[in-house]
Amino acid sequence: MKMSTQVIKDRITYFRQHWFVKNLAILQVGNFGTTLLQGVCSIIIARLLQPQLFGVYAIAFSLAGLLVLVVSFGVQDAVTTIVSGTYARNDHAGTRGAFMFLAKMSFVIGLLSVVVALIAPSLASKIYHNPQIGWYAGILVIASFISNTFLNFSALAYQVVGKIKQMTALTFTDQALRNILALSLVASGLGIAGAMSGHLIGAVIMFFISVIAWERLRKTYHMFPSVREFFRSSPGEHIRKHVSFSAWIALDKNIATLYNLLPILMVALYVSTTEVTYFKISLAYINLVLGLMGPISTLLNVELPRMRSEDPVMLKKNFIRVSLYSLLCSIVLTAGALIVSPVALKILYGNSFLPGIKYILGLGIYGALLGIGIGLGPMWRALHKVKISILINTVTLAIGIPGGLYLINHFGVWGAVIMISAWFIISHLVSFFYILRHMRSME
Repeated sequence: MKMSTQVIKDRITYFRQHWFVKNLAILQVGNFGTTLLQGVCSIIIARLLQPQLFGVYAIAFSLAGLLVLVVSFGVQDAVTTIVSGTYARNDHAGTRGAFMFLAKMSFVIGLLSVVVALIAPSLASKIYHNPQIGWYAGILVIASFISNTFLNFSALAYQVVGKIKQMTALTFTDQALRNILALSLVASGLGIAGAMSGHLIGAVIMFFISVIAWERLRKTYHMFPSVREFFRSSPGEHIRKHVSFSAWIALDKNIATLYNLLPILMVALYVSTTEVTYFKISLAYINLVLGLMGPISTLLNVELPRMRSEDPVMLKKNFIRVSLYSLLCSIVLTAGALIVSPVALKILYGNSFLPGIKYILGLGIYGALLGIGIGLGPMWRALHKVKISILINTVTLAIGIPGGLYLINHFGVWGAVIMISAWFIISHLVSFFYILRHMRSME
């Protein structure tokens, strides 16, 4: 018995001192704070707008997310993988080149953001018969570009050099500014327009904060380009070297993001904005709990590519371990969320949102099994098998979108609940077992 107790104590001490666990704890605290802040602001905004207007707010956010996805190419994730490798090899020229590539792509993204913001009202008018949704979405598209440009540079640089505290503080500040300003303007009586304007004002402030953070960081780490260098003409080989690799990772990331954006946009085609609200808050409630596992995936984006280079033998073992632990966590967290959902929804949102409880219960299977996919994205990139991930997700959506539209058309929000559960569960399980099979063949 004493030996068992000592073994447990030794394991606890090991995990407390392990650098990965320490970084994960820091990210977990920051992620919890961000999730809590976003959740509280969203809840208060929902109560202020009430179900009908909050439905419009939710559709505008999803449409903005889709437009940002179209213009951004998901290039940030590709550069994360590139920089992780170059920094681990002390390849300063490669690190600098990757950031210069990101800067060039950001310029293109900025131009495209302006274009899609201008056409968004016409697009919303044709799809949802409400051009105002497009105007709201356009504001968010511009806010996203302004905020994320140097924020992405600084956060990525902090991550690869191991300054997780600074990275966490920077990303939390971004969310705090934007959400608090949005909430303040809604509370002042400006409605949905106030919420979108709050995000835009916060984005401008974050742009300057991120520039300052970047310049301070590069004084210590000289492989990072200066702000002036980003605006200068740089050699074209950075584009040619990285564009092919990043294109596949970006496409994989974009398809995965569609899984989160499409359900709201699809359900809004067939049901009222009030019903959209019930589905939105149900999905947000489940994802709010599961969001606590987000930092694991963030760290794996850097660690799995590094592990593949340094210790391939441990790659499979650690991937399975992380996936199973995450699955257990998602089951426990979802079960707890379902148990308290009737009381939680009434306290958080009020009586007018209580019809959404049944959809929360319906999303239980989705939430419970979501943890199995926590390491899939980083693992596909580490194994250079992104094309397979794209194929799996594309086939899933090719079948799932028409099937989902049929379900929503005939069963309303319940059709969307079935659709989103099937999408994630099928794609995650197929991907997980494919990776295991591939790694066995490598042994």
